[in-house]
This record gives sequence, structure tokens and C-alpha cells, in this order.
Amino acid sequence: MSTRRIARKVVAVAVLGVSGLALMQSAASGTPAASPSPTPKPSAAKPGATTPKPATPTPEPPDATQPAVPGSTPAPEDKAIDRLPYPGDPEAEAAYVADEDRRLVEVRTVDSLARWSKTSLNSPYRIATGSAYTLVLTPRREVYTVKDLLGLAPQTFIRQPDGGYLLSEHIVVQSGATLNLSSSGGLRLRLASDPDGFISIVNYGGTLNVQGAQGKPVKITSWNRDTNSPDTLTNDGRAYVRSLGGTVRFRYTELSDLGFWSGRTGGLSLTGTDRPNSGELDELGETMRVGKRATQERKAEEAAEAKKPTGVSLGGAGKSTLSQILPAGALPLPEVSIADPEYSYVSALIQNTVIKRDAFGLFAASANGLDIRDSSFDDNLVDGLVMHRYVTNAVVDSSTANGNAGDGIVLSRATTGIVLSEIEAKDNHRNGLTMSGLPLADGPSATGSSLTSYGNNTVSNSKLVNNARYGVEVIGGTNVGVNANDFQGNDMGIVVRGGAADVSVVGNRVTEPGRQGIAVRDGVHTSTVSGNIVTGGTTSVYVRDSAANVERNTLSDADSHAVSLVGSVSEAKVSENTISGRGPSAIDTKRAADVNMRRWDNDDGHWHDTTPFVVTLKRFLQPLTAMWLLLAALLVFTAARGSRRIRRIVHPYADKAPVSDGAPVPATAVPVSADPQGAR
Repeated sequence: MSTRRIARKVVAVAVLGVSGLALMQSAASGTPAASPSPTPKPSAAKPGATTPKPATPTPEPPDATQPAVPGSTPAPEDKAIDRLPYPGDPEAEAAYVADEDRRLVEVRTVDSLARWSKTSLNSPYRIATGSAYTLVLTPRREVYTVKDLLGLAPQTFIRQPDGGYLLSEHIVVQSGATLNLSSSGGLRLRLASDPDGFISIVNYGGTLNVQGAQGKPVKITSWNRDTNSPDTLTNDGRAYVRSLGGTVRFRYTELSDLGFWSGRTGGLSLTGTDRPNSGELDELGETMRVGKRATQERKAEEAAEAKKPTGVSLGGAGKSTLSQILPAGALPLPEVSIADPEYSYVSALIQNTVIKRDAFGLFAASANGLDIRDSSFDDNLVDGLVMHRYVTNAVVDSSTANGNAGDGIVLSRATTGIVLSEIEAKDNHRNGLTMSGLPLADGPSATGSSLTSYGNNTVSNSKLVNNARYGVEVIGGTNVGVNANDFQGNDMGIVVRGGAADVSVVGNRVTEPGRQGIAVRDGVHTSTVSGNIVTGGTTSVYVRDSAANVERNTLSDADSHAVSLVGSVSEAKVSENTISGRGPSAIDTKRAADVNMRRWDNDDGHWHDTTPFVVTLKRFLQPLTAMWLLLAALLVFTAARGSRRIRRIVHPYADKAPVSDGAPVPATAVPVSADPQGAR
């Protein structure tokens, strides 16, 4: 075979080899073999719960908190885990919530009408509202007690043979009134809740004290009068307890099987308002004043107004001075009563209290100074403890939130100054704890909400175990701390995302997460991941499109990577970490766009590289590298073939040399053939 043909075959093999390597590399870049996604672990569902059909997602209660980052797109490795489906009737329950809102407006309107008509309502009174009455406790110096309720409502507050009490009408506690529900031997209060209707206890700016004793708690539950048992169905509404403004104190109390659908009717609800309204009820009461005395008072007021300097009216917007054009000078200020629940925040002390099997365990909004200690919020239909909007300066200490259908504890947007310490969140169907500091709007909005992020929230010395999704999820916000906590199980231990800033993840222990121990991703501006001990999981620390200082952590027993960097991570730093385990690489930077590894110093001597030989070969044989190697081999081969064909150096005209040089030749020197034919 000629040299030329051999060279052609070598070149053809080289071209085919380079093409094959290029195809292998392109396929590998589409699905990185270095970061496999493990099979999701099945999560335990609550007994009796049904799985929703994929085609028809179950509606969520309106106050169920599942914060989403505007414009964010889930990554392929993100796994969607939602709360258990709500077991009630969404349409019917939403209508019941609206009915309750109208009932409370009616109660408030009657009070406003009484003030405007100068009618004395100094003693408790009753209003017929819907299918049940509402008993209104008016302001007085003495507190209202169980004994007072027996006298005020002898037919609807009844002592039962077992010593408990059955309440079958609504109660509203007005501002300036105090209701004490307590008993030296413990109190069992049953709130009527069945197909005939449900009742509620609403503190409307007053004070509600529910006081038990250690070993003898006050027990409040819904009660089905047909079955003589707690009401476990929410589709026809369910009894609840609520405070709109005012002060609430619960000590040594047990609340169970209360509430439905919304946060404000969800079981135990503590709500204020985020901003004062314009006094529509007072204006309505003024226009509806009737009778002889009202007519005389109106004429006197009109005569007094006629003597004042007149301005140009803007069209009869009531008597409000602000509805007229006024002369220059100091403007009169509207009168606002801080005691009015419409202009106040609620404050509460919840201590040694058990809340279980409610819709929402405890729901708080527009609250200031919440103090929650030694309490539990377990097995609720939505979330355990929810701080929804404008909750400030709250402390949650030594409390649990276990087995809830959604999150254990939720700090929603517009909550700030929340300190959680020594809490336990275990076996919740979604997150153990969700902390959202996202702004209420990302641009102009109907309510004109601020674009400011919220934060200054911390969780420390707490235990988050075997939650179906994350142990702690931080979504946006500033100055958020996740420090010195113990995470066991969970799909992921700690997830920080959504543009959060100044986040510290320090001193936590994360054990056997389903996937990632600590994840910092999706635009986190500044974060510190330091002093943590992460054991097990697929990836110990995962950073994607974020800035994070990953320093002085102990990362062990991950089966893929100790640290994985993905996307834009130019401001990420990974240094002084102690790394051990087995996997394709200790620090994975293959998917990082602009990683800067200078001055990174980590102890990864105990990491065992399990990269298969084929993967290692693919890393080494990049297309250009393979092409140059094949060209070099071709040159060597060609040189070797040429060396074998080196010829003797001969005279160029050797064939022209004479047969003899003229010297005599002896006869004996001429060979003679023995063949006679040759002699011829």
C-alpha cells in the first residue's frame, strides 16, 4: 500500500474522530452529567386527604401565602411541591366570608347611628343579624365574665350537664369593654357550628382575656349540635374567634376545629387596618338621623353654620370642613380617635396556647407587639402561624408548628422586626418556615403601595425537620438572619432567593437533605454562608446567579458536589471550607459563566473523585485539543514512514561508466559457464 493512500486514511479517521467528539461535547453541554437530579422522595400525606387531579388545581384560600417572585422562571432542577388540597367548598365558603363582613359592618353601623342620634347605648344590646343574633357588649368599667353572659344571654349561653357552656349567638366586644373568659377549674366553651349556622366571638377594639391555668386550660371549640361533637366540616362555615384592633390575651388555652376559608375567619384571627378610612359610617349615620329631636338639632346646626363666613361649596359632601373651599390660614385637622379599632393595630399575648385542626392556626395582620410563647399550631388545614401584612415587632419563642397542610410558619410581605427563636416546624406539607420581604408592588398599583422591600427578621436556635419542601425559604427582603438552626431531612434545608440582600446563613447544621443543603439563587445581592455544617444531600451549597461568600463551612458526604456554582457568580467566593465526600467534583464550576477562582483556598483532600473514565476523557479531549493531537500524530506517522526509504548515495552517472577501464584482464578471471548451451 502506498504512503499516499495510508495518509488519506489517517486524515479520514482524524476527521471522523473530531466530529464524533464534537457531537459528544454538544450533547453533554445540554444535560450536564456532573449534576444528576435524584429521584424525589414521596411525601407523607395527611390521613383522609385526597390527591387533586392535575387538570383541575384546587383553589387556595385567599390569604394562603405562596409568595412568587415577579418575572422569575423556575430552573429545571426546581421541584414544585404545593400544600395539600383544601377540603371545603370554595364558592360557598367565600360567600360565608362576605356575609360575615356585612354582619360586622351592620353592627358597626348601628353603633354609629346611635352616636349620631344621641341615643344612649350604655348597656349591652342585641341585634338580629341573619340567622343568629349578635350580642354587643358596650363599654363599662367592670369586666364582662362568664357569670355576666349567663345573665345577658340565658337562652343562648347555656351551661351543659358536663360543666361546659354552649354559645349559640355571636358576641361583639366594643372598644372600652373587656370580656374575661376564665374559670378556676378550667372552662369548656363550645361555639355552635352546624348546618343551621355558626357563631363567632369578635373583639371590636376592646379587650379579650382568655385565661386558664396549667393543667386546667380554657378549651374553645366548634360544636355540632346534631352530633354533639366538634364541627369538622368547613363547607357550611365554621365558628371562629377574631379581634379587630384592641388587645388580646390568651394564656393556657386550647382552640380546636375552628374557622374556614379566609385568614380573618380562619380560627383565631388578630387583625387591624393598615390605614384609616374616611369615616363613611359616621357620614351615613349623620344623613340618617330622624325624629323630632334630630330635626331640632339639625335646624340649630344649620343656623349656626349660616352665621359663619361662607365658602364655595363643592357639592354637598356632608358637613366635613375638608369638603369646602376654605380661607387661607391654618387648616383644621380631622379628629381621629386612636381607640377606634378602625384606626388602630391589634396587640396580643399568646402564651401556653394550643391551636389545632383550624383552617389557619393563628392569622395576624396589622398587628404591633405580638408576643407568642410556648404555644403550638398543629394539623391545620392551611398554614400554622401566618403573619400576613403590617405585622411589626413580634416575638415567637419556644413554639411549634407541625403537620400543617401548607407551611408551618409564614412571614408574609410587609412584616418587619420579627424574631423567631427556639421554634420547631416538623412534617409540614410545604415549608417549615417562609420569610418573604418582597415589596407589595413592583410598579404603579391601584393601592399606591410602596416599592420598598421589608426585612429585619431572624430565626435562630430552631429545629426544622422533615418538611416536604424547604426547611426555611427566604424570598426577597433585607437584613434577614438564619442562624444556629438544626435542619434534618427536608427536600432542601435553606433556600434564599428573589433578590434578597444582606442575608446571613451562619452556624446552621443541615443533615441529609433530599437535594441541596443550602441554596442561594435568583438574584441574591449579598449573602454570607459561613460556619455551617452540611452533611449528605446531592449538593451541599448551591449558588446560582447570586453573590455569596461561602467560607469556613464543613461540607461532607454529598454525592455530587460540595459546592456548585451556576450562571453569573462573579461576586461569589468559596474559601476556607473543609470538604469531604464522593462525587464528580468537589467544586463544580462547569456551568458558571464568569467565576473567578483566584485566591480560593479550600481543604478538599478528602474528596474522592468518582468521575467515570469516559467523562474524564471527554473533559480532556475537547474538539480543538483532539484535532491538534491528531495532526501531531499524522506528522509523526509521516516522518516515520519517510525514514524507512532513505537510499544509498550513488554517482549520478553511474550507468554511463565504461565496461572496462582498459586494464588487461587475465583469462582465469572470466567465469566460464558449465552449461554447454551457455558456451554457445
